[in-house]
Amino acid sequence: MKNPGRYKCGICEQGSMPDNGNNLNRRQLLKYSAFASAGGLSAFAGCSNNGGSSGSGGSGGSNGSVSIDFASNWKQRRTTSLDEWKLSDRQAVPDANKQGSTDAWKQSKSVKSAPWQPPKGWEDSAAADVDSIQVLNFGSLDYDPATVATYAMFEDRTGIKIDPLELVVDQAIPKETAFLKAERSSPQAFEVVTTSSFSSFADAGYLANLDALMPKDEMWDTYQPVTKPTSTWNNHVYTCPAYLEASLVHVRPDLLKEQGVPENSRKAILDGSWTWDDLEAAMKAFEGTGTYAWAYRGGSRTYTLRDFEKMFYQAGGTFYENGKVKVNTDAGYAAVEKMVEWRNKGWVPNEVVSYGQGDLADGFLSGQFAMVPVYGDLVSKALAKYEKGTEYQPTLSPKGGSSTPNPTRAGIASPTGISINVNASESQKAAAMLFGDALLSESSQWWEFVVEGNQSFSKSVYDEASQAGVAEFADIRGKQMTLNQAEVFPQERPIKQHVSQQVQKAIAGDLDPKKALDQAQSFINTILGQ
Repeated sequence: MKNPGRYKCGICEQGSMPDNGNNLNRRQLLKYSAFASAGGLSAFAGCSNNGGSSGSGGSGGSNGSVSIDFASNWKQRRTTSLDEWKLSDRQAVPDANKQGSTDAWKQSKSVKSAPWQPPKGWEDSAAADVDSIQVLNFGSLDYDPATVATYAMFEDRTGIKIDPLELVVDQAIPKETAFLKAERSSPQAFEVVTTSSFSSFADAGYLANLDALMPKDEMWDTYQPVTKPTSTWNNHVYTCPAYLEASLVHVRPDLLKEQGVPENSRKAILDGSWTWDDLEAAMKAFEGTGTYAWAYRGGSRTYTLRDFEKMFYQAGGTFYENGKVKVNTDAGYAAVEKMVEWRNKGWVPNEVVSYGQGDLADGFLSGQFAMVPVYGDLVSKALAKYEKGTEYQPTLSPKGGSSTPNPTRAGIASPTGISINVNASESQKAAAMLFGDALLSESSQWWEFVVEGNQSFSKSVYDEASQAGVAEFADIRGKQMTLNQAEVFPQERPIKQHVSQQVQKAIAGDLDPKKALDQAQSFINTILGQ
């Protein structure tokens, strides 16, 4: 699980690689070396970019005209099975205290046996001229074992070293803006919050075009529904999946029973068929007990927005439709009005106005809340404290209530992608796209889900983890992931910040719910000129 708040450092620009005149020899060496097992050149599909500077990095030995056919054998490279990649091999990972080490992962059977290989012919491409690429990572790699495993697999198969630049996310986004505006060529690749700054970066021309990674529509089918809409902008690919977090509802069945939640509502909650009506029945049962059936976060720019988004989608809302962004809709009003109503009735703690990132999880683990709608990384912590089944289980998100316009069972997804700096050299872009191909592999996504505890972009990972019995509640987590929503729209970061501020005012009682969203809409109309 990502823990980006624990690491701080500064931007350091990577110097350009000298052209030492040995490019041909290097390619010949790669062609016959152990890690270039993919074979000869199979295609000449153009390595596209969106028209930015070629940058000063890289060897300068190739203009990128000989490129990589990412469609060649894509299923064999990016997907696998328990028959092909044996469970015993997958589980042969480094000891926990060594999982932040690329070298330890390279020596592991898990990486050595992973089926991903670079596309055929890559060693004849511009990527073969590159010795290393710098990749900006959100947070310390000590907390990202799956990322380190993918680095190791990529380095092992290609000989191209990953030079990580580790930055806490709140520092990383403004730093990314700064080096992209300055047209620096490094870092060559960097993580992007796809439902925040992605659209602005793409509109500004900062991101290299990655259409060559996904040239066939069928290539998207192996991934979660949120993958394509959060990897593309204006019908072009500008980022590839890195890691995925998403909401889930965590439940204390014993507390629901102890407080006398009606049997029909309790059953619906546990089997995932519930609605806001069942949620309110549970809230009412907890009145005056000092504990609560539910809570949300009303005092955080990021987390208030997330909890509003869940309810907005469950009420049938959508932010971006027919080229316009709109929040003051029936679904938007229903979401904010319920948040305010529940606080006014005492069905959630009065203190939700100050709740932020960890308050719901902490309250759940302390027994203050019977249910909380937070990300799936709470599963392992809850199982360490409560007995599986009787005292803890996750469930699907509730549908919006009977009064909502078009109720759904959606939660939210928070994808993070890897984009490529448009100012990198053509050879560095090609090498970074090879790294993107490794991230798209089921091997990488297996490590994300099973080793690190994030969600997986790969659909089959949930089925295989469930079949092998190596991840708790893999079935329910996989099902919820297919229901979760994520949208990309213009000026997303400032719009979401403003919407969150308005929702917080409504929750605190400083602004009428309808007026809060109307004011947010006025801001949106102004910033987008719609």
